[in-house]
Amino acid sequence: MGKTKRLLTPGPSQTGSPSRTAGPMDGYLGTPRDMRAHQAAAKMAPPSPDASSSDSPATGPAREESLTQIAADLATISANMMSKADKTDLLAEIRAVIREEVMEVRRDLTALERRVEELEAERTQIIQHRQATDTATTRQGNVLLELRRNLEDLDNRGRRNNIRVRGLPETAGEALPELLL
Repeated sequence: MGKTKRLLTPGPSQTGSPSRTAGPMDGYLGTPRDMRAHQAAAKMAPPSPDASSSDSPATGPAREESLTQIAADLATISANMMSKADKTDLLAEIRAVIREEVMEVRRDLTALERRVEELEAERTQIIQHRQATDTATTRQGNVLLELRRNLEDLDNRGRRNNIRVRGLPETAGEALPELLL
């Protein structure tokens, strides 16, 4: 699931030249290179009217250098921005990852569904077996009760046939015919 992230556009460390000087847009673009020099230049008073027009920052070579620097900064920023093709590729990668993860979740869900069905089938078999066991146990309990009743009845009937004669010795060694006559 964990793909390595592929950079679609080069980062600022890959495109910009390392010897680039700070430009007037750096304060707005978040690059804090030589911020003090930029702030000092911004706090300076406007040039006096008697100064030559060629040295004026509004019209002279400093302005052209400033505009060149701004153009270079804008080119760097636009080079670092993602193009439409890069965004499309990134979106396709994200969709592929999501599709793969959804398929994995579906496979897991199918496997869990199969296991639940197997467990339900086993549960049904166990319930049927328990019901059969309960029925057999109840039937055996009834049979055992009936056997006890029959045994008690037979014992009572066997005692009814026992005749007790008073005065007869219970030992076998005595002469029984003499006693009866």
